[in-house]
Amino acid sequence: VSLLGSTETVNLNDPSSFNIGNGPWRWRDAQRTALREIYQQSGSWLHGGGLQALDAMDIVNLNINGGYIPENGAVYPDHEFGEQLQVLAQMIKLDLGLQVATVDLGGWDTHDAQGDGSNGYFADLVAELAGGLGAFYQDLDGGGSQNHASRVTVVVQSEFGRELYENGDAGTEHGYGNLMLVLGGNVNGGFHGQFPGLAPGQLVDETDLGVTTDYRQILSEILVRRQGNAALDVIFPNYQGYEPLGIVQGTDIQDPGGSIFTDGFEGGTADAWGASVG
Repeated sequence: VSLLGSTETVNLNDPSSFNIGNGPWRWRDAQRTALREIYQQSGSWLHGGGLQALDAMDIVNLNINGGYIPENGAVYPDHEFGEQLQVLAQMIKLDLGLQVATVDLGGWDTHDAQGDGSNGYFADLVAELAGGLGAFYQDLDGGGSQNHASRVTVVVQSEFGRELYENGDAGTEHGYGNLMLVLGGNVNGGFHGQFPGLAPGQLVDETDLGVTTDYRQILSEILVRRQGNAALDVIFPNYQGYEPLGIVQGTDIQDPGGSIFTDGFEGGTADAWGASVG
């Protein structure tokens, strides 16, 4: 289903180097001009993709002015995840029409030696996630027109949960229930949903946290309230019974057909990890 949407995505690690990489810099303009002339001679999907890539380079390069300096005292952690978030913050501030972005943080699929409490592999990975998100929000959380955090909604979601009990290798196995984190200037802080409990009789198969909230309910609320997108039947086929949990701010309107939509347009949604900008 995720492949049914738009494929017009741009992948970049550093906006300042988002350019043709071969040959001396003084040749790049000539290369791009020549490539554009070649791509314009055919209407094939390949040539169309080439033109889109060149257009993306032109837009980004036109708006990049030197190196990026984070604002509001933000210091991004020195790892790939932090670097990706810094690039994302830069693209948001350029205000070039970015609506949805996804950043992955891997390494969670472990089953042994995860550590204990605040020490060890798992704790280090959580710290990497928290440090990156903290710097990202601080960077965007300026005043007045620079309050980009007010139009950004971040969702943190994993594809699997964890069993409650430790296994024999000082780790945990995959489980059912998990949590989702939502961050943004228009997020209503606190716990949302229903906690199933950890007592033996409340666990699934006596090992797993129960699932009480469909992840599509959370993403649907963000789509409706922060991105103004009410096409939930298209985005999540066969999903029914949506009701907002009050996670994000926004005005819901009930139309005669029963669909929920909003009259606002700001911010958004995520995949494995993502943020959207209105």
